[in-house]
Amino acid sequence: MKRYPATRWRNLWLVPAMAGSLAGCVTYASPVEPPPPYALLPVDESMSCSGIAASFRYSARRAARLEYWLAVGPLSGYGYERYPLDAPKQLIDERRRLDALSDLQRYKGCTVFEPGPAVVEERLKLEGSVRPPPPPEGAVPALPPPVVLNSKG
Repeated sequence: MKRYPATRWRNLWLVPAMAGSLAGCVTYASPVEPPPPYALLPVDESMSCSGIAASFRYSARRAARLEYWLAVGPLSGYGYERYPLDAPKQLIDERRRLDALSDLQRYKGCTVFEPGPAVVEERLKLEGSVRPPPPPEGAVPALPPPVVLNSKG
Protein backbone atom coordinates (compact mmCIF):
# COMPACT_ATOMS: atom_id res chain seq x y z
CA MET A 1 0.00 0.00 0.00
CA LYS A 2 1.25 3.35 -1.08
CA ARG A 3 1.33 6.10 1.50
CA TYR A 4 0.64 9.66 0.51
CA PRO A 5 2.26 12.50 2.33
CA ALA A 6 0.10 14.59 4.62
CA THR A 7 0.38 17.64 2.35
CA ARG A 8 -1.39 15.77 -0.43
CA TRP A 9 -4.42 15.09 1.80
CA ARG A 10 -4.41 18.73 2.80
CA ASN A 11 -4.48 19.69 -0.89
CA LEU A 12 -7.47 17.40 -1.50
CA TRP A 13 -9.40 19.17 1.26
CA LEU A 14 -8.43 22.50 -0.24
CA VAL A 15 -10.54 21.89 -3.40
CA PRO A 16 -13.91 21.48 -1.62
CA ALA A 17 -13.04 24.31 0.75
CA MET A 18 -12.41 26.67 -2.18
CA ALA A 19 -15.57 25.55 -3.94
CA GLY A 20 -17.57 26.15 -0.77
CA SER A 21 -16.13 29.61 -0.25
CA LEU A 22 -16.76 30.61 -3.87
CA ALA A 23 -20.31 29.32 -3.76
CA GLY A 24 -21.16 32.16 -1.42
CA CYS A 25 -20.06 34.67 -4.07
CA VAL A 26 -22.66 33.52 -6.54
CA THR A 27 -25.86 35.44 -6.22
CA TYR A 28 -29.15 34.68 -7.79
CA ALA A 29 -31.41 37.35 -9.21
CA SER A 30 -34.12 37.88 -6.69
CA PRO A 31 -37.39 39.20 -7.99
CA VAL A 32 -37.61 42.95 -7.61
CA GLU A 33 -40.62 44.21 -5.77
CA PRO A 34 -43.14 45.88 -8.05
CA PRO A 35 -43.40 49.63 -7.70
CA PRO A 36 -46.11 51.02 -5.50
CA PRO A 37 -49.48 51.27 -7.24
CA TYR A 38 -49.78 55.03 -6.75
CA ALA A 39 -47.26 57.68 -7.68
CA LEU A 40 -48.23 60.43 -5.27
CA LEU A 41 -45.75 62.87 -3.87
CA PRO A 42 -46.00 63.95 -0.23
CA VAL A 43 -46.98 67.46 -1.33
CA ASP A 44 -49.89 66.14 -3.44
CA GLU A 45 -51.97 65.28 -0.41
CA SER A 46 -51.78 68.81 0.97
CA MET A 47 -52.77 70.52 -2.32
CA SER A 48 -56.07 72.21 -2.94
CA CYS A 49 -58.46 71.01 -5.65
CA SER A 50 -57.13 73.57 -8.11
CA GLY A 51 -53.55 72.51 -7.36
CA ILE A 52 -54.41 68.86 -7.96
CA ALA A 53 -56.15 69.82 -11.22
CA ALA A 54 -53.08 71.76 -12.38
CA SER A 55 -50.82 68.84 -11.50
CA PHE A 56 -53.19 66.50 -13.34
CA ARG A 57 -53.14 68.69 -16.48
CA TYR A 58 -49.35 68.85 -16.40
CA SER A 59 -49.10 65.07 -16.05
CA ALA A 60 -51.64 64.57 -18.87
CA ARG A 61 -49.62 66.90 -21.09
CA ARG A 62 -46.44 64.97 -20.32
CA ALA A 63 -48.13 61.63 -21.04
CA ALA A 64 -49.46 63.02 -24.34
CA ARG A 65 -45.97 64.18 -25.33
CA LEU A 66 -44.50 60.79 -24.50
CA GLU A 67 -47.21 59.01 -26.55
CA TYR A 68 -46.65 61.39 -29.44
CA TRP A 69 -42.89 60.98 -29.35
CA LEU A 70 -43.24 57.21 -29.19
CA ALA A 71 -45.46 57.32 -32.30
CA VAL A 72 -43.30 59.78 -34.24
CA GLY A 73 -39.90 58.90 -32.85
CA PRO A 74 -37.41 60.84 -30.75
CA LEU A 75 -36.99 64.50 -31.55
CA SER A 76 -34.06 65.25 -33.81
CA GLY A 77 -31.07 66.87 -32.23
CA TYR A 78 -31.49 65.46 -28.76
CA GLY A 79 -29.36 62.37 -29.34
CA TYR A 80 -31.03 60.11 -26.82
CA GLU A 81 -29.83 56.57 -27.43
CA ARG A 82 -31.87 55.22 -24.53
CA TYR A 83 -35.06 56.96 -25.62
CA PRO A 84 -36.78 53.80 -26.96
CA LEU A 85 -35.97 52.04 -23.67
CA ASP A 86 -36.82 54.82 -21.21
CA ALA A 87 -39.90 56.42 -22.79
CA PRO A 88 -42.29 53.45 -22.32
CA LYS A 89 -41.36 53.23 -18.64
CA GLN A 90 -41.87 56.96 -18.20
CA LEU A 91 -45.24 56.72 -19.93
CA ILE A 92 -46.32 53.97 -17.53
CA ASP A 93 -45.21 56.15 -14.61
CA GLU A 94 -47.22 59.09 -15.93
CA ARG A 95 -50.31 56.91 -16.38
CA ARG A 96 -49.92 55.67 -12.80
CA ARG A 97 -49.59 59.25 -11.59
CA LEU A 98 -52.74 60.27 -13.48
CA ASP A 99 -54.66 57.39 -11.88
CA ALA A 100 -53.35 58.39 -8.46
CA LEU A 101 -54.33 62.03 -8.95
CA SER A 102 -57.83 60.98 -10.10
CA ASP A 103 -58.22 58.88 -6.96
CA LEU A 104 -57.00 61.79 -4.83
CA GLN A 105 -59.57 64.07 -6.48
CA ARG A 106 -62.31 61.56 -5.65
CA TYR A 107 -61.08 61.24 -2.07
CA LYS A 108 -61.02 65.01 -1.53
CA GLY A 109 -64.38 65.59 -3.22
CA CYS A 110 -62.93 67.64 -6.08
CA THR A 111 -64.06 67.64 -9.69
CA VAL A 112 -62.62 64.42 -11.10
CA PHE A 113 -60.73 64.37 -14.38
CA GLU A 114 -60.48 61.04 -16.15
CA PRO A 115 -56.97 60.17 -17.39
CA GLY A 116 -57.88 58.70 -20.80
CA PRO A 117 -59.85 61.63 -22.23
CA ALA A 118 -57.44 64.16 -20.73
CA VAL A 119 -54.45 62.56 -22.46
CA VAL A 120 -56.36 62.33 -25.76
CA GLU A 121 -57.29 66.02 -25.52
CA GLU A 122 -53.68 67.03 -24.85
CA ARG A 123 -52.47 64.83 -27.68
CA LEU A 124 -54.92 66.48 -30.11
CA LYS A 125 -53.65 69.91 -29.00
CA LEU A 126 -50.10 68.74 -29.54
CA GLU A 127 -50.79 67.31 -32.99
CA GLY A 128 -52.68 70.47 -33.95
CA SER A 129 -49.73 72.63 -32.96
CA VAL A 130 -47.36 70.82 -35.29
CA ARG A 131 -47.08 72.91 -38.43
CA PRO A 132 -46.97 71.22 -41.81
CA PRO A 133 -43.78 71.76 -43.83
CA PRO A 134 -43.79 74.75 -46.18
CA PRO A 135 -44.82 74.03 -49.79
CA PRO A 136 -41.97 73.50 -52.26
CA GLU A 137 -40.78 76.50 -54.25
CA GLY A 138 -42.78 77.23 -57.36
CA ALA A 139 -45.89 75.50 -56.05
CA VAL A 140 -49.11 77.46 -56.10
CA PRO A 141 -50.59 77.75 -52.60
CA ALA A 142 -54.12 76.45 -52.19
CA LEU A 143 -56.77 79.12 -52.05
CA PRO A 144 -59.03 79.29 -49.02
CA PRO A 145 -62.68 78.44 -49.60
CA PRO A 146 -64.85 81.39 -50.68
CA VAL A 147 -66.71 83.31 -48.02
CA VAL A 148 -70.47 83.48 -48.53
CA LEU A 149 -72.26 86.43 -47.02
CA ASN A 150 -75.89 85.94 -46.25
CA SER A 151 -77.34 89.38 -46.09
CA LYS A 152 -80.93 90.28 -45.70
CA GLY A 153 -81.71 93.48 -47.30
